[in-house]
Amino acid sequence: MRPVASSGPLVESREAAAARLSYAVQRPGSLAVLCGPPGTGVSTVLSLLATTAFGGSRQSVVRSLRDWHDDAVDASLPDIVLADDAHTCDGTMIHRLLDRCRRRRPAASVVLAGHGRLLSLITRDANIERTVLLRAVLRPFSPAETQRVLGTMLARPDDAVVHTIHELAAGIPATVARLAELVGVVAASRPDGSLSARDVEAIHRRLGLHAA
Repeated sequence: MRPVASSGPLVESREAAAARLSYAVQRPGSLAVLCGPPGTGVSTVLSLLATTAFGGSRQSVVRSLRDWHDDAVDASLPDIVLADDAHTCDGTMIHRLLDRCRRRRPAASVVLAGHGRLLSLITRDANIERTVLLRAVLRPFSPAETQRVLGTMLARPDDAVVHTIHELAAGIPATVARLAELVGVVAASRPDGSLSARDVEAIHRRLGLHAA
């Protein structure tokens, strides 16, 4: 069971979200929202948007929403403001950023990105909610998606190993990938490349102790 390159839904879901967001913010002054649990790739999607989505035709910059808020010079705003960690802010900070972006000429488009609390902030504020053109949500993997990813990262993983990794990672893509990498290293160190669900559980426990 040797490690191989990662692909599949780990990449596809992020590229699909980036494509939808890129389309949504083509119009100056538009607002889109990207949300997902930690480890699903929210910041990665913003990086994709900043580096590839607009083909150099419009300037886009990624910063935390707090950094955009603290830098109150309207002239410094790019064509597309990519505001990460928006879930850590409040509605007032979001309003101030949106107002600044609307004052710019031409108006700056905005992508607000963050974890689950961000959707709650937007839902509670009708003035923000009615201006949102698109909501893109990154979700944990389904068991089938985890199996696809592990099929690209591990050679012939058995069903018990796949099931255990999916459960321990709760389907979170970053955790699935991290566990798969460690599992692959352990399997590669064994002459027969063997690995069991119990091995996966032991690796996960050591990972948790190391993080603590």
